[in-house]
Amino acid sequence: HLSLNSPAGGWDTEVLKKYNQRGESAQSAAVRANKGYRRAYSLRKTPLYHNSLLWAPDNEPLCTVDPKKAYWYVNNDLGEVVQEEPLIVRLTFEPTGRPQKEGSDGYFYLNERQNMCVVCGKDRSYIRKNIIPHEYRKHFPEILKSHQNHDVVLLCTDCHQLSNQRDSFLRYKLADRHNAPIGNATDVKVVVNGGLKVIKSAGNALERNSYRMPASRIKELQDKLKEFFQTDDLTPELISKASVLDVVEVNSSYEPHGLRVYKYYEHIGIIHFEKLWRENFLETMNPEHMPDGWSVTHNHAKLKLKMARYP
Repeated sequence: HLSLNSPAGGWDTEVLKKYNQRGESAQSAAVRANKGYRRAYSLRKTPLYHNSLLWAPDNEPLCTVDPKKAYWYVNNDLGEVVQEEPLIVRLTFEPTGRPQKEGSDGYFYLNERQNMCVVCGKDRSYIRKNIIPHEYRKHFPEILKSHQNHDVVLLCTDCHQLSNQRDSFLRYKLADRHNAPIGNATDVKVVVNGGLKVIKSAGNALERNSYRMPASRIKELQDKLKEFFQTDDLTPELISKASVLDVVEVNSSYEPHGLRVYKYYEHIGIIHFEKLWRENFLETMNPEHMPDGWSVTHNHAKLKLKMARYP
């Protein structure tokens, strides 16, 4: 079981120690790790939820939407405005599905969403929070990514930072369990070629500082360049060429942490991964204002049927 109740205790600490070579506390390691993957973000200047409504042709409510999305249907002759405030747009075509047929999962899309932090209730200075981190979700099949806002909630700045820090503990657990390292040599797209770096340094030293080096050191560096260029005649042009060598190479063994973890759950079922992160958010943040109808198993019954059709 990968969920956690004590962010700084038990096996969590042991996992973090494997990745922490600085002798710092497990909590500090998690905070530092979080800084490495956290995306830059800015406070919202406008409300996220306007709770405009889409209706079916028979006036049955379908979902709450952003006004821009509602007017998109109108501007493309796919809907008509029923009223302006609050905005209601009635579709002129039969939708592929209706939330009333999806039980409690569909009920979620009919409810108004509040513009406040779902943890503490603060109604200003909030930021979107992806309960399932983007580094994993970006690898999901399109059927699990499109038109899904269930796992995007609002947090105030303090709760957002705290949530990201606590997410780090689960990330490191996943890294340990699925051999998906975070921030080591296999988790970077490019690497520095150590041999080329030595040659480049030698070229720079000879080109810029030879006047202050003893003859023995100059000869040592010249011999390195002669061996590298396989020549007995080391010209100024070759020294200059050495000084600007590109020492960065594509890491052939690179596989990002998020993709490696996703591949594991791809075989046992992505819905288990969704549930894991949803439970993690509830356990680590104890939110008091989650949207009505929000669930750790949201859409799973429907997705099982849809995914069964895929090869």
